[in-house]
Amino acid sequence: MPGEADNVVGTIQLTHSTSLVFSVRPWKGRMLAHVRKFVSGAKYEGPTKAGLAMGGDVLVSVIEALTRLNAEVPGVEERQFAKVHKGGDTDIVVTVIPPDDLKALPSVDVREYVDAETYTGPTKKGVRFPWGKLPEFITILQTQARSLGGTEKAQAILFPEARPGWVKQAEQAGTDQRPSRDAVLQELLPEGPKDFPGEFVNGKKKVAKVELPSEPVSVVVLPGGKHAVQSDLGFRHDVRNPTEGNFILYAYLRGHRKVAVPTEMIEIFRSVKAYENYLRDIRHALLKAYERKSGHRPMAEHQAKEVFKTHGLPWLE
Repeated sequence: MPGEADNVVGTIQLTHSTSLVFSVRPWKGRMLAHVRKFVSGAKYEGPTKAGLAMGGDVLVSVIEALTRLNAEVPGVEERQFAKVHKGGDTDIVVTVIPPDDLKALPSVDVREYVDAETYTGPTKKGVRFPWGKLPEFITILQTQARSLGGTEKAQAILFPEARPGWVKQAEQAGTDQRPSRDAVLQELLPEGPKDFPGEFVNGKKKVAKVELPSEPVSVVVLPGGKHAVQSDLGFRHDVRNPTEGNFILYAYLRGHRKVAVPTEMIEIFRSVKAYENYLRDIRHALLKAYERKSGHRPMAEHQAKEVFKTHGLPWLE
């Protein structure tokens, strides 16, 4: 593994024996963001030749391209998505690579291409990773960008007017926490999903207030067959049945930490049933729209599940 001097800012595990390691370190007198593939095997453990080194100006452009790609729904055809000029005869090209097995998801390839007299085409300087790793890949690049921006800003403190234009973009990398919205979401959920329990409960009914912890909770079966909502850190709230537990859990997933639970079980059953039907309708609509857009059922399922995860919606079978 890389040493401390490499200033590692993140790692993405690709397989049990391969990973991508992200660092910020000097190269020929200039601070660069490095992405390097590492292997761990019986005969060798350490970096490979596969990887990229980018200055701040190139890095922020690559982040912008990958962020746009993250809001796309790729199909099953190979597609060159974006090209970022690195310098001289070299570009960094972002390509969507279709899977060998159509039951799998595509991969994202970020690679240097050259256009020289002796050779035109891709080089070994690049990395490839599964589509599902794209958000994590972007997040770590943003960390690198902020680090490079901070270094550049400190060096230009006496002459701020000489500061490169990319520094401001680098400082702001990752500060917008709003989830990306593709065309399917804009069409089907322009205002986002309905809130639970607020939009599913009769506001005139009597309620009991339940305060939930910040850590994750789940509905569990206790010895003797009773149910509770509890966390791994000691929180526990007994409920009358699994449906009341789901009422609290669904509210928690939507970000509520103080939940007004109806005292009448009929109201709990009614609201939970209505919400679950709503979720199934959303799932069906998203799957249909994403499959129509991508022509690829596994990608449609992945995108729909990501929407549910991002918005705190339970994926009901």
